[in-house]
Amino acid sequence: MSKAVIVSILGVIVAFIPIDGLPDSISSALTVIAGVSIALLGVLMRFERLWLIRARRGGHATDAYAENAAPDLHG
Repeated sequence: MSKAVIVSILGVIVAFIPIDGLPDSISSALTVIAGVSIALLGVLMRFERLWLIRARRGGHATDAYAENAAPDLHG
């Protein structure tokens, strides 16, 4: 499931918390949990977007990496 779908589902949950009929303490806890989750996913999505923009511009060209290859056993 993508981050955008999870944010949308959490948004729907937050919209229905005031009319859920649960005790106030549970509703408050659910609101805080959903809010923090939305904030964290938003930050992750922002970093992912910035990384993709940087990759498109060629900003990752200097990133260090090692390519794995099978060893040449037959010389």
